[in-house]
Amino acid sequence: MQDALSRLDKAKLIEIVEKSDEIRTEDIDDCFEENRYSRRPNFRLFMLRSHDPKRTSASFIDANKDGRAIVTLNERISSFQYPTEALRGLTADQQTMLNPETLEISFKYQSRYDYIEPETEMSNSIFELQYGFLWIDFDKRFLSVSMPADSLVGHVTKAVELAFDCFVTPINITKSVMNSVFNTESMKRTTFSKADPTSSKPDKVTVTDSNLGSKLDQLKEYEDYESPSSVFEEAIDEDGEFSSTLGVNCDKGKIYLTRQLRASQMRNWGLWRIGQLIGRINSIYDNGEIDELFESFGLEEDVDLADFAYGKDEKAAIIQVMKAIVTCKKKKIDSFRLTEQIPEKLVSALKKHALLMRYQPYCEDCGHHADVTCQSCGKTQLLEITSRKGKNPVVACSFCLEHLAEDQVRCLMNHKIRVDSWYDGVVLVPKPSLTELLQKLINKYFHTVGFSVTEESFHIHKNTVHYAGRQVTKVVYKIQELEQFKQVCERKITQKRRDELAEVLSLLKEKCSKHSLEGCAACQKEKSVRCVMKSFVTFTDHKLHPHHGQEFGDVAFTIKMLDMDDAVFVGIAKSYEKKPINMSSDKGREMLQQFVDKCGDTSVHVLGLIVAGELDQGLTARLVELARLYGKKVVMWTYEELMSAVDFTIRKYGLTVEEVLEDLKSDSKKRSRGRKNAS
Repeated sequence: MQDALSRLDKAKLIEIVEKSDEIRTEDIDDCFEENRYSRRPNFRLFMLRSHDPKRTSASFIDANKDGRAIVTLNERISSFQYPTEALRGLTADQQTMLNPETLEISFKYQSRYDYIEPETEMSNSIFELQYGFLWIDFDKRFLSVSMPADSLVGHVTKAVELAFDCFVTPINITKSVMNSVFNTESMKRTTFSKADPTSSKPDKVTVTDSNLGSKLDQLKEYEDYESPSSVFEEAIDEDGEFSSTLGVNCDKGKIYLTRQLRASQMRNWGLWRIGQLIGRINSIYDNGEIDELFESFGLEEDVDLADFAYGKDEKAAIIQVMKAIVTCKKKKIDSFRLTEQIPEKLVSALKKHALLMRYQPYCEDCGHHADVTCQSCGKTQLLEITSRKGKNPVVACSFCLEHLAEDQVRCLMNHKIRVDSWYDGVVLVPKPSLTELLQKLINKYFHTVGFSVTEESFHIHKNTVHYAGRQVTKVVYKIQELEQFKQVCERKITQKRRDELAEVLSLLKEKCSKHSLEGCAACQKEKSVRCVMKSFVTFTDHKLHPHHGQEFGDVAFTIKMLDMDDAVFVGIAKSYEKKPINMSSDKGREMLQQFVDKCGDTSVHVLGLIVAGELDQGLTARLVELARLYGKKVVMWTYEELMSAVDFTIRKYGLTVEEVLEDLKSDSKKRSRGRKNAS
C-alpha cells in the first residue's frame, strides 16, 4: 500500500485524503507542523544582546505573548526591499514557545521557479510557498535563523534588531570552537584555505576520507591553514542509532544536516547543539583574549559594515582599525600598530573615508616624525597627500597649492629629509562617517568597552592607530551649546520665514558701500542689516570696524567659555556661497590664511567660523586640527546659525524682511557703482 501511494502524484493524494474519513483536519495540521521544515535543517547563528540590560527571556516572552511578536516583526519586514524579484511575500505567521527561554517564530514566503513549457517551449514561472523560522533566546544570548533562501537572512536579522530593540551579531565558528564542541574523530571532510600569493602551496585544498578524523595529525603541511568548512557524522538521538551528515560553514556561523527530520527531532537536536556552540562562544565573549574575540565575530558579514564599505580590503582595514581602538581601550595604551597593514595599503583602502591625509615624515636629525615647511609660502601644517589610483602620490601645500619636490623636503629645524616614499609619513584623519560607523560597531560588539564620537577620537600615522581617550579636549562647539546664545538659537522659524531669510543671506556681504571708519561707527547705532558682521552687534559686545580680517578679525567680542567671562572671540566671516567652501577655492584659502594667523595670536581664545553657507568637511577638519594644535576653541556659525542670528536682529530692530531686502538691493547697486568708479 505504501509503495502504491508513493507512486501517486500530489493531486491524486489530495483526492484520497479528502475521501478518507479516518484522516481528520487535526491529523493534517499535526502532519504539516511536523514536516513543514522537512528539507535539510540549517541554522545561521547570531549573538544577541538587548539594548535593555535587564531584559530576560521571560520578560521578552511575556511582553510578546498572544502573537504580539509576529505583529511587531511584520511591521518591520513590510518596509524592506527584496534582494531579488524571485522572492516575495515574506511574513511571520506563527510563534511557539519551545521552552521557558526560547521563542520560535515561523515564516512563510514565495519563491519563483522559472521553467520551459514542454508543449509550447515558452518560458514560464510559478511561485512556490516556502517556510522558515527563527529561535530567539535572550538568556542564552542567541538568535538562530533557518531559511531556504540565504539572501533573506540579513533582512530577517535587521527586522529583529529594529522590532525587539537589540543587537544581532554574526558569529564565526573558529577552529578552537570547532575542536571544543565537535568530535574531530567523526570528521569526514574538511577544506583547508589560506590565500598567500608568495607561497607555492595551493590556496584551497579539500580532503575527504571516511576516517579523516583519525588521520588529521598526518596533514602537518596544512597546520597554518584555516578550515572554513567541515563535515561530520552526527548522532541525532541520545542512543546514537539515528545519525546524519552534519555540515559546518565557519565563516557564516552556519550548521546544517543533510537528512530530513521531523520538527520535533529537529528542535530537540538543534537546541542541544546550538546550546553547546553558543555556550562556548559566550565564554569567549565574556573572558576571551582580543584576538580570539575578533576571530569569533563574523564581522565581514556585518550588515552595517557591508552597507558602508566596498570590497574586501576596505572591510579588512576598517576591522583592523576597530581592533586597534578596542585594544587601546582594553589595555589602556594610546597607540597600536597594525602589523598586517602597510601604509600604502591602508591609504588605498581608507582614503575615501579620510578628511585629510597630512605629510609628516621622519627626520633623522630630529629623531622623530617632523612637520615640514612649504618651500613656496613657508606655511606648516598645510602639506597634504593626494593619492590617485595608478599614479604616484603627490604632496602639495593646501594654502598655496605648490607641490613639494622630493629633494626640497625640510623640517621646521631646516634639516633636509630624505624621502623614500611619500607614504612614510602619512597621517590619516578620518571623516565623521567612519568614526560614526566604528562607534556603532564597537558599541554593538564590545558594549562594555564602548566608543563615543563626541568624547573620543583617533588618527592613523603610517600603520599605527593613535587613540585619544574620553578625556580628550573638546575643540568644536555649536552655538546651541553656549548659554549666552540661547536667545538667538532657541527660537522656531517658520518655513515661510526661512524662505524669506534665505534671500537675505544670499545678499549679505562681508562689507557694505559705507565701509569705512566713520561709516562702521555710524552703522553701530543704525537699525539696519547690511553685512554679515552686523547681527553680532545686537547680542554681543562686538564693535563694527572696517574689514581687515588679518589684523583684527572680522568679528571680535568677549564670550563666556573656558571658565572665563571674558574669553576673546575672533570670527572670520565669509559671504554667501551656494556650494560648500573648500580648500581649493579663493574663500577657502583666505579663511585658511586668516585662521593660521589668528592661531598664532596668544590673546585670542576662541576662533569663530562665520559663513552664510557651509564649509567642506576637508576644510573644517584642517581648521579644527590647527585649532587643536594651537590650543584654541572653535565656534561654528554656518548657514543655519547665521540665519537665526539675522532673524534675531531683524526682530530686535523692529524691521521687516521686505525692508531689509530693499536696503540690501539698494546697497548692492551702490557697491557696483563704486567698483566701476574705482576701475
